[in-house]
Order: sequence, then C-alpha cells, then structure tokens
Amino acid sequence: MGLPGALGSLPLAPIAPEYGELMRLQYAAGLAHFGEVLVGDGETLSVLDGLFLCVGNRRHHLGTARLHALADANPSRGPLLRLLADIQTRDASALRRVLLHQLIGLLQESGSRRKASGLDPAEAALLELAVAALPVLDARQRKAAESLGGLWQQRRLRAAARALDAVGPAVVRADPALAHLASRLGRRLGRCDRSLAAARAAQDTESARTHYLDALRTAADDDTATRGLIMLERPRRPEDAPLAARLSGDRVLLAWPVPDGRSWRAVRLTRGTDRPAVVPVTSPAPGARGTAVDHGARRGTLVRYAVFPLLDGVPDGPPLVSAPLLVAPDAEDLTVTDAPARLTARWTLPPGTARATVLLHAADGPEPGGKVLARHDAGAHEDTYTFTGLRPGSYLVRVVCHHSSPEGREVESAGARAAGVVHAWPEAVTALTAEPDPEGGVRFAGAGADGAEVRLVTWSDPAGAPPEGTGLPTDALPAALPWAAYGTAHPVAPPSAFTGRVVAVAVRGERAVVGPAVRVDIPAPVTGLRGLREHDGQVRLVFDWPSDAGSVEVEWEQAGARDRSRVSRSRYLREGLRLPIGPAAVRIGVRAASRHERPAGPPPQDSAAAVDAVDAAGAADPTAGAVDQTVVVRRAPAVLDLPGDVVVSFRLVTRRRGLARRATAEAVEVTVTGVAAGAGAGLPGSSPDPDGAGTPDTASRSGLPDPSDPSDHPGLPDLVLVGRAGDAATARPRHPEDGDVLVRLTGAELAASPRTVRELPAGPLRPPYALRAFLAGRHAGSVRLEEPALSTLVVR
Repeated sequence: MGLPGALGSLPLAPIAPEYGELMRLQYAAGLAHFGEVLVGDGETLSVLDGLFLCVGNRRHHLGTARLHALADANPSRGPLLRLLADIQTRDASALRRVLLHQLIGLLQESGSRRKASGLDPAEAALLELAVAALPVLDARQRKAAESLGGLWQQRRLRAAARALDAVGPAVVRADPALAHLASRLGRRLGRCDRSLAAARAAQDTESARTHYLDALRTAADDDTATRGLIMLERPRRPEDAPLAARLSGDRVLLAWPVPDGRSWRAVRLTRGTDRPAVVPVTSPAPGARGTAVDHGARRGTLVRYAVFPLLDGVPDGPPLVSAPLLVAPDAEDLTVTDAPARLTARWTLPPGTARATVLLHAADGPEPGGKVLARHDAGAHEDTYTFTGLRPGSYLVRVVCHHSSPEGREVESAGARAAGVVHAWPEAVTALTAEPDPEGGVRFAGAGADGAEVRLVTWSDPAGAPPEGTGLPTDALPAALPWAAYGTAHPVAPPSAFTGRVVAVAVRGERAVVGPAVRVDIPAPVTGLRGLREHDGQVRLVFDWPSDAGSVEVEWEQAGARDRSRVSRSRYLREGLRLPIGPAAVRIGVRAASRHERPAGPPPQDSAAAVDAVDAAGAADPTAGAVDQTVVVRRAPAVLDLPGDVVVSFRLVTRRRGLARRATAEAVEVTVTGVAAGAGAGLPGSSPDPDGAGTPDTASRSGLPDPSDPSDHPGLPDLVLVGRAGDAATARPRHPEDGDVLVRLTGAELAASPRTVRELPAGPLRPPYALRAFLAGRHAGSVRLEEPALSTLVVR
C-alpha cells in the first residue's frame, strides 16, 4: 500500500467526550499537541496503524499500561497522562484520532513544520502533503467539531445537530467518522420526532407525559419535549408548586425536596422565548433539599422553572415545576420608624432600578394594602421618605420598584412591605427657662408637655444632639441629670461645676420628644474656707480652689461697708489671698466666678443676682446660634464670720515661801481683751462653709457681737497650759499633747469673764521646768495668744 495507503482517511473532528478536559490540561502544560508528553530524547511517534513509540528500529505500542507507567514516572504530567489512559481504555482508536486532529490543525497554521515536532520525519512529511488536500476549518467550525463528542455522550442531540450544521456538509463528507455520526444522529432524531408527534396527538395527560419522556430520553435537550412536560406539570395554584423560586436581588433562588440521592437538571423557561436555559444545580447532600441559583434571568421577564430527575444524565421522570415568577426585584432592607404623627421609611433599591413608588396603606382595614392613604414617587437615588400628619394607629408601607423589560416596557415589582405603628407620643415641651435664685441655685421651668414626664438631660456631644421636635425611643436618651429638676419651687445646683446645654425632653412610656434647651453655667462651690489673722492687721484666706474656675470673687463686709475683689487661680497659687481687714470683726464670702459673666464692678445691691452673658464658646458650638446665651448661676458664697481681734494673755501668779530665793508659781491668770467693732448685717444669700469653718447665715443676721465684751463673743478657743518638769524640761512643749496638762480653760469659761484665775495643781513646780500655753479648737486661728516673758516659763 505504501505510506499514502497506510495513512488512510484523516479525522476533522476528535469525537471524544474528554476533549475539553484534555485541552485544558494540555494548555496548562504548555504543549502544542499531547504527543509531546509521550516522547523523550531520541524517541518519535508513529501514527500509521495506531499509536506507537519508536526508539531506533523498535516500535512500542502506547497502550493503557504504558501510559500509566509514564504517569507514575512523571508526576507533574500525571493528570494529563492518566486522562490519555482513560481515553485509550474507552476506545483503542480514539487517541490516534485525537492526535491526528491536533496535528492537522497545527499543520494548517503557519509555521506548521515546527509545530509537528515529535512525529516520525517520514510520516510528518506524508501528513503535511495529505493535509494540503483537506478542507480548512475556521474557528467556528473547529469549535463545533470539537464539541460533538461531549454532546453525543450527553444525548444532547439537538445541540449536536446544530454543531453538525455549523461544521458543514463538505467537512462531514471528508471525514467518514463524522459522516457515520451524522447518520446515527439522523436516525435518533427521527425517533425523537415520532415521540413528539405521538405526545401532541395523545388524548390524555399520562400518554402525553410518556411520549415526551421518551423524546427526552432520546434527545435530552429537546426543547419541545421540555416545554411540553413543563406545561403538563405546572401547578394549578402557586402555593402548591413543589419547586420554590424566589427573587434575591438579581438572582433567583430555587429549592425543592430531594427524595433520594439522584442528580437533577434545572431549566428556566422565559415567556417569549422558545429555548429553555439550563441553570447550574448544586449537588445536594444526602437528605438535604436540592438548590440552584440562577444569575441569568433578565429583569422585566416572566419566567418559570423546572427541575428534572436524571438517570445517567438523562431525564428519568416528570419535572417539578415552579409557579410563574416576574423577575422584578423588590427594594431591600425596608424599615419603618415612627415619630410624632409621622412614619419614616428607609430602603435600598436594587442597582439599575429606574424609580420607585412609596405607598402608605391603612393596615386595619378588611384588606391590608388595599386602600392607599398616601403615595410618593421616589427617584433612583432616594432611600428615605417621611409620611406626616398621621393619626395614631397601624399602617402598612409598600415600596414598589419600576424596572425596564427587554422590550422596553416598564414592569412593577410586587412591592416590599413593612408594618408601622404611629404611637401616642407625648406633647413636646414648648418653652424652657433657667431662672437663677438670689440665694444660689437655679429653677428650671417651662410650658407644654401636658400629661408627660419632663426630663432634663444633656448630650455629651452637642454636635450630635437631635434637633428640637425629634422623636426618640426612651432608651436612646442620655441619663437624666441627677441634680436637675423641672418645675420645682426649690432651686437646684449640682455638687460640682456644670457647663452645658440642658435639654427638656417630654417622656411618655417608651417614647420621648426632644424639646428646647438652655445653656447653663454653674461654677463649682468653694470648700474648706478658713481665715487666719496675721500681725499686720491682714487676714490670710485658705480654701480648696473650685474645679474648672479661672478666678474667685471675694466680698467682705465690715462696719456697714462692702468691698469686693477678684483673684485668679495663678495669683492665688503664687501669692495666696490676703485681705487688709484690720482688727475689726468682718464677714467674708468667697465664690467661684463664671468664665461667662462680666467682670465685677461696684458691689451690687443683690450680690447673688444672675448675669446673662453671651457664651464665648457658642460660636464654636454648632448647636448654638449667634443669639444663644448662657445663663450664669452665681452660687451662694462660702461665708466666714471672723470676729474682731481678740487677745488671750496669761501670766503666772507666784509666791515666795520662807527664805527661798525663788518665787513658786501657784496659779495662772488669764485675761481676754478685744476691740470694739461690729460687722454689718452680713452677706446676703450666704451659707455656712461645707467644712464648718464658716458661720451659718442665720447666726449672722443678728449682727456681729461687741468684741469689747468677751462674753458676747460667738466663740473662743480653749486655753491649755502644758508643762514639763525634771529631765523632760530640756525643751518647751511643741503641742498640747507634748507634756502634762496643768490647766485647761474652755472657751465658755474664758467668755464668762475678762479675767480668770486658775490655781495650778497641787505640788508646786520646782526647777527645772518649762511651760507653754496653746489655743485649741475651731476658733484658735481667729484669736491671738500673748505669752509672758520666757524667763517666767522656762526655769533652769
């Protein structure tokens, strides 16, 4: 026969179901044809009468065992070689046909001689001459020819017929294997057509179903049989559909019961089209429901889905059919929130939605959603709308999306629904005032909020505070200010400094309405006030500096005259606070000065009057306008009643006994003296110092006592005479407990008489001894102690 006769007819189609997977592995390995993986150095391939590996003059048949051995020896190319072994096992002539098909395609391209590497040189030259006489397939024809093997195996005969039409009759005639395939295909399609005709002529549903199933078993992709079965099995009522189909955005989710572990095929039937579309199916787990997700349904179309049970890849029973579904996705994340006399709807439109209609229905009628109370046409970029002027009750909000169909028609979605209830909200607070009290503190009052609780709150972030009239759930409110009260007769004040916007909120049950606000500044109280007289007639004031205060205001009243001064914190810490009081009695008041009040001028008639000042920080506060003012509440000052300069002096009464050279101390004589001066009526609105150092206002209103009469003194300290004798008399006592108490005179005893004599204990002091007197008690700092000569107190 020679070489031309040995080569035989050449294939123009591989007709191998595994060809697609083979090409994927081949391209991944970078091979021009799969024969390159079979040859090594010094080896060639022969394709004359099969597939052989030539080494010198010896030829080795490439059977299944040799291909598996090559796969074990070359792990990186193992998947490709094992696939070739599977093809060889299924059909001994298939590998030669596939290799020749690939070589023919390569030789028909430019540079073909280089691409036919690995083939025996004599056979390569002969093949090149033979290919020149074959028809050349374009890309469309080659793709159709290479798909025939898979289509035939899957019994997709209608698709195979279309592929043969694409290949063309000339190519089919040039390849005997293709011609044989076309002949077999024609016979099977004839049988399918006869089944279809019998189904159309059937007088009952069962016969039609049987013939349609016969047609699908012959041609699994026959559109007429598929549509016929879907029409036969479609449910009478949507709720009876065994196949559930629902929209999720632009996807359609399918779910159906799976009675056994068989596989399924899902198809989509679109109104206006003839050919059902296949939908990928997720392989169900044992006992689980079957599921599929369709991403190909076009908006605005009416579709119906069906799933067919398969046996060996072929429909084996009637399908499960869904109810018709309009592919018009609804708005997502629809929520409805209520506020006083209104409902606010928020939603998210699917991408590409042209517009939406928001409808408000009465939800308590005979058919919810039947009566439209209000509507709003929303654009594609709107996502919220508020219905106002609503009475308390139940409502239903629907958002209907408008989509464009492929034909250009506008299609409406079913409408997303959400229920809403307009509750009986409290009446809002219409006015809020903050009135400082002359005695200290502030009263909050206002109008509105009939029948509702009024809470005074403040938002930590003024910029995030809701505007007046906003409705909120009660649990979204900040905690009520614990010190503030609304509508009470008694003034209130915080225990520490407070500066901020106090907002009145009307509360009823679980709902609240934000009302007006007022900005209030209340400085911190002054605590720990004490006054210490100094030798030059000045009084040094000591107290705990109020937090957040930049300065304090000091006001004092003496002999009917008042004066005031303001001291900054830095000056107080650097120099202290001293007042030129002199020896007369005085009442002193100290309070923190607000940063928002005007500098002090002459003493006012009402020293606790409130001052309204423009808040310097208001311009930076986005919630405060240009006219937003701060109500400054001047606290009642911490008051210290300092009596006149009272002097307590003492001397030892001595007596000489017999011929003794030294006199012996037998008694102590204490004298209390003072200056005649009286304080005025006192500082209005004063209160006793929290630490007890100040004098209560009720005691001061009767005027200060006459310091010339010690018995009228509001309080004198105790006098304690302490002594050390013997070896302990090396140093004078340092405090009242540093020695033996010889004499103790209470403040009441000192106040009873300007001159008091008290005998020393029995057992006269004998040298050496050291004596010292101390003033003790709360008034010790306001009274001076004068001691006699040191020589009378320390005797060696």
